[in-house]
Amino acid sequence: MHSLLDRESILLRQRAILAEFGEYALRADRLDTILHRACELALDGIRADFAKVLELQPDGVTMLVRAGVNLPAEMAGNSLLRAEASTAEGQAIRTGKPVSSPDIARSDERFAHAELLHATNVRALVSVIIIGPTGSPPYGLLEVDSRVPRNFSDDDVQFLRSYANLLAAAVNRLRSLDEMRAKEAVLREREDHYRASTEHNPQIPWTADPGGAVDSVDARWVVMTGVDEAATLGDGWQNVAHPEDRHAMAHAWRDAVARGEAYDVTVRLRQADGGYRWARVQAYPRRDDAGRVVRWYGTVEDTQQQHELQEALRQAASELEARVQERTRALELEQRERQAAEERLRQSQKMEAVGQLTGGIAHDFNNLLAGITGSLEVVQARLKQGRINDLDRFATAALTSAHRAAALTHRLLAFSRRQTLAPKAINANELIAGMEDLIRRTVGPSISVSTVLAAGPELILCDPNQLENALLNLAINARDAMPGGGKLTIESSNVVVNEVLAREQEVAPGEYVRLAVTDNGTGMPPDVAKRAFDPFFTTKPLGQGTGLGLSMIYGFAKQSGGQVRIHSTVDVGTTVSIHLPCMSEAPQTDEDDMPEPVAPEVQPGEAIMVVDDEAVIRMVASEVLAGFGYHVLEAEDGATALRRIEQLERLDALVTDVGLPGGMNGRQLADAARRLHPRLKVLFITGFADAAVIGNGSLAPGMSILTKPFAMDALAVRVRELLTD
Repeated sequence: MHSLLDRESILLRQRAILAEFGEYALRADRLDTILHRACELALDGIRADFAKVLELQPDGVTMLVRAGVNLPAEMAGNSLLRAEASTAEGQAIRTGKPVSSPDIARSDERFAHAELLHATNVRALVSVIIIGPTGSPPYGLLEVDSRVPRNFSDDDVQFLRSYANLLAAAVNRLRSLDEMRAKEAVLREREDHYRASTEHNPQIPWTADPGGAVDSVDARWVVMTGVDEAATLGDGWQNVAHPEDRHAMAHAWRDAVARGEAYDVTVRLRQADGGYRWARVQAYPRRDDAGRVVRWYGTVEDTQQQHELQEALRQAASELEARVQERTRALELEQRERQAAEERLRQSQKMEAVGQLTGGIAHDFNNLLAGITGSLEVVQARLKQGRINDLDRFATAALTSAHRAAALTHRLLAFSRRQTLAPKAINANELIAGMEDLIRRTVGPSISVSTVLAAGPELILCDPNQLENALLNLAINARDAMPGGGKLTIESSNVVVNEVLAREQEVAPGEYVRLAVTDNGTGMPPDVAKRAFDPFFTTKPLGQGTGLGLSMIYGFAKQSGGQVRIHSTVDVGTTVSIHLPCMSEAPQTDEDDMPEPVAPEVQPGEAIMVVDDEAVIRMVASEVLAGFGYHVLEAEDGATALRRIEQLERLDALVTDVGLPGGMNGRQLADAARRLHPRLKVLFITGFADAAVIGNGSLAPGMSILTKPFAMDALAVRVRELLTD
């Protein structure tokens, strides 16, 4: 009897709770508060420890602990679980049947939120489904938990199912309410948009009849201009235009109406405050099926801000242009100053190079001149003493120093590309093969020498003696870079230089033969390699190098129309490459068959004029030629020589320096003398192949050249060759 009364009491309490929640759900308008209150009342109706709502997510598997009572604070709204089909929660979602477990520890069922249950010490639970709208997935589960094992009665389950149905109705009501609110918001937004597009549209509409008379204007026209609609109709609207714009505005409107074409003008319109603002007035015709204009639709748009912006932009553009011009002038000034600074730097570097060059020349020539003058002073002193027995030794010493000085000048001329070359067509492979034994002996047995020669190299046109000297010089440099021995490789190859590479290499585009000498010696750092071609620059100890070897090679290559490059790496080695231009075929020549020079045989009466501004050279040359029996005349400059030649009836040969004082050089003298004596032979003596001698690249018949310094017997032989030619 007692248990029956308890059951009736529980059922009455649960019905009261259902009624209370139903009334609450009708008043509440927030889902979170409804869910929380539902958990509180459900917990009160079952007399358990925890209550929670598990909300099913759109994927149909994931569930969120959306609300709860007595749960840890961080659990509600954050904890997720996966209600797979194999879990009790998954079965409840899919079948709609309640889930009840009197003792989880002894249950065989698998719970998706086992970790959550363990975290809250849950031992027994009961959950029912919260249905969704017809045809829609359920909302989720309503669950009540107990910390102690417990058998939930059928009345408890029935109470929770009824409770869940009320909760589902409340959720659906709120969802419908939210949808209505969303639709209302969309409609309100559309209404606001429409109002903005009409009331806040910057364009004020107006209309006119087919003849162009305005018959309606928007109320904003009255607000803007202060002119009422009655005064605006017809042509009255044109009176609002600025006096300076009124005629053009009216004329354009009449023209548009007459032609039935669009109307578009920008004018100043009077405002309600009496001021004027820029506005754009437009109108477009509407036509009937026959193409006749039946109405005009126009707009007026305030463009004062655009006008002010355009003016500001024009002003800014003008100021920017002024600043750009000012900056351009400043940059031009900076550029001129930079160019001036660069020019000063180049001049400084040039003077440094000149100082190095002149210092090197002075050092070497002073040593050579000391040997020459010292030897000649000893000869002179002994001649005064009558001691002539041992003079040959000192004369030989003077000649040796003089020959060394001549070699030095040849090297300098090679660097400056002023040496006299005797170019021939040569095969690079044959030249290298002919030098291989000499190079092996020169570098010594500790260095292995190998050659890598191109198959069928092109012919090159250059001075073979100078090329041999260049290769030998490079071999000696390579030997010095490998004091402990090493490997020396000499290569030949055919290369084609395109226009891009030609600009980088400072040569003409075309076909070249590349001769490369490579060693695996000490190498050079970049700063040393950069200065390697400078005359008198050397890293060798004092007395072991002149510093002219590479500069001579550079000058020879450039004078021959080619280029030379260095690629070097410290402790790896160095490669020096000489590029010489190819020639299509070897010229026909019989120079190798020329006879050896013979002593001159002077014919009676042969007259020679010697012209040189250097008195010693003039004296010695005249003495030597007179000694062979020639009639010799002398002159110190071109003008003097020409005056004397004009008085001569016979003159067989002219021996003249190229560079003469007085404004007439040797070539000019020769040309003038030949007009007086057409059969005159000319021998130029010069320290370098001056352009005044060569002219267009070759000497005229009956002319020859002899480079200073020269042996006096060679002078006599060359004169004889000219006279007997």
